[in-house]
Amino acid sequence: MPRPALLALVAGLAALAAAPPARAQAEVVPAEHPVYAFLADQRVAGRLPEFDAEILPTGRRTVRAHLDSLTVRDSLARLPPDAWAGRGGADGAGRLGAAERFWLGEFRREFFEPLDRVHSYLGNGRAGVLDADAERTLFYHRSDDWRAVVVGEGAAQVRAARGVGGEDRSAGGFARAVRLTVAGGWRGWLGLYSSTLAGTQTSGDAAVLRSDPALAPLYYVSRDPDNVAGPFDQTSASLRVRTGPFSAEIAHERLRVGASADAPLVLSANADYLPFVRLGLHTRVLDLQAVHAALSSRSAQVAGPNGDNGIVSPERYLALHRLRVRPTRWLDLAFTEMVVYGLRGPEIAYLNPLFPIKAAEHALYDRDNSLFALEATVRPARGVELYGTWFVDDLATAELGDGRFSNKWAMNAGGSVTLPVSGWTAFGEYTRVEPHTYTHRFQEDGFFYNAYTHNAFGLGHPIGPNADQWLAGVQAWLPARVRARAVARYRRRGENYTDETGAFVNVGGDVEVGTAPPDGLKAFLSGDRFEGWGLQGQLVVEPLNDVEIRLFGDLQRWDRAPDEAFVRAELAVRL
Repeated sequence: MPRPALLALVAGLAALAAAPPARAQAEVVPAEHPVYAFLADQRVAGRLPEFDAEILPTGRRTVRAHLDSLTVRDSLARLPPDAWAGRGGADGAGRLGAAERFWLGEFRREFFEPLDRVHSYLGNGRAGVLDADAERTLFYHRSDDWRAVVVGEGAAQVRAARGVGGEDRSAGGFARAVRLTVAGGWRGWLGLYSSTLAGTQTSGDAAVLRSDPALAPLYYVSRDPDNVAGPFDQTSASLRVRTGPFSAEIAHERLRVGASADAPLVLSANADYLPFVRLGLHTRVLDLQAVHAALSSRSAQVAGPNGDNGIVSPERYLALHRLRVRPTRWLDLAFTEMVVYGLRGPEIAYLNPLFPIKAAEHALYDRDNSLFALEATVRPARGVELYGTWFVDDLATAELGDGRFSNKWAMNAGGSVTLPVSGWTAFGEYTRVEPHTYTHRFQEDGFFYNAYTHNAFGLGHPIGPNADQWLAGVQAWLPARVRARAVARYRRRGENYTDETGAFVNVGGDVEVGTAPPDGLKAFLSGDRFEGWGLQGQLVVEPLNDVEIRLFGDLQRWDRAPDEAFVRAELAVRL
């Protein structure tokens, strides 16, 4: 390629990657969106070292920038070798395989919205029920100042479960669900996003909803485990501002924090969405985010002084500060500090993103539950990524190694490898959560209000305290709009129990029980011990654009308890 043509190509691609702020979009992209998994796999492959997969969600502006970076790197890697003669040049690291190029094109169409491919029922009026290759919307408008989109989705679902609630019980049935999503922004710096799911179990035993990990923490499902009503609903809502390197957000949505190929130790998908405010400073080398969230607990009826019953729930909050530093393209380091507190209103000390949480806790007379995590992610070679997390609930350095209750911690270590087949990534991980981790000893009316929980579900890793897990899996991005994920695991856990005298024995196996052991000691996997292997699989097929067939299954075998199995099949159509 002649040098002028090469320079023109490089200049054009650089302009593509540095899209002007007027074109950028500030609204949030929900943490469940598959684009994050795609970008994370590209980071493992060495094509996207700047992607921060350890705290989600982020905004459309950031996602679009990453998609542009992949486009630029792929284009440069495809230049003929003589185009770089005498000038250094690309080594092929950015070159995408066929399946990856296909999915990059799919995500570019979704996030860049070419006007000739966006068909709306209201707006341009070009939408049709059988649009095979267009993004269908109920309403769409885009101008130099405004972007607004309304999307509807209807789904027919069938679920079946065995071992419901840990008992030898089966359940199943059909459900219907609808989702309405409203998103948009103004001048590239103000973005809004709201998506509401409303569903109803229409036949069968609604107790099957308790076995669905996506629905188990929801109010109508979890409020009375012995009498699941049938309806379920969930809303993600965010108002976000992004200007330069700064962002601010008020939201009710999934917040995922921590390094993991499966479920992080800090904030996972185990609990329901959180209502929170978030501030951020984002640069390539440094990222600082501060979060203040409200936590909920199951409500209870309590008799008042006049004999009237009232519904009460303790007031509880979570504050989080996270600092990520990227000194080189192959190394990420992060420090996260958190505190759970309750029975009073929001503390100004914890609202201050520059006030270290441990110092603030001591200034407030040490009555809260502070935690911190150290993380490292390293990419020693192209196609290989390794990570590790040390999560500390309590730490008494003088008693380390003595089995003391005062040392409560968790850890994970794992890695991902890009496979030779285009679009395939393999991963493995070991996770260990020590007894009593995520718990706290202070209680009010029998409730441990500083526990690391939201709606009685742990905010951290789903295996809970006094447990460990080995895990290995593979994720595939296949042509023709097919994506798949398969995971195999082996779990061990030690649960609290009642001894032969009828006394309750707390071995640190329940995130909601913070009572200290009488002798102040702990023993990993003590108590009623259960272990067994499990399998999880997910398959999404999109035969027509905006028409998806989604399959999810999970099986957990136990040596001393009923096995647990769950299957969900869903046909979803976007309108």
